[in-house]
Amino acid sequence: MSDRNDRGRDVEQRLSKRFESDQADESDAVDEQDKQSMTDKRNNTSKTTMTSQTAQSTESEKSVKDRPSVLMYLPEEVRQDLDIRFDELNARYKREHGEALEKNRDYYPAVVEAGLTGKDVEDILDI
Repeated sequence: MSDRNDRGRDVEQRLSKRFESDQADESDAVDEQDKQSMTDKRNNTSKTTMTSQTAQSTESEKSVKDRPSVLMYLPEEVRQDLDIRFDELNARYKREHGEALEKNRDYYPAVVEAGLTGKDVEDILDI
C-alpha cells in the first residue's frame, strides 16, 4: 500500500512541476500582452476623443473574441425559446437592414441588456 501512495505522490510532484512551469510561461506572456494593451489604449485615448455614439459603434465592430465570455447553463426550454426568438428577430432584421444579426455579437448582449434594464430587445437591436 505504501508503494502505491509513493507512486501517487511522485506522479503528483512531477505533474505539479510541469504545470507550474507552464503557468509561469503563460503568466509572462499575459504580462507582456497587458503591457502592450495598456500602451495601445493610452495611444488611442491620447489621439482622439470619441463621442459615446462613436464609442458604441466601435464596440459593436470589435471582434467578439476580444470580449470576455460568460458561460450560462440554461434549461433546455429556455435555450430553445432563445434560439427561436433569435431566428424570428434575425429574419425581421434581415428584411429591414439587409444583413443578418450575429448571435454572440448582437443578439445575446441585447437579450442580457433587455433583462437588466427592462428595455425591449427589439428596441435595443433597432428592429
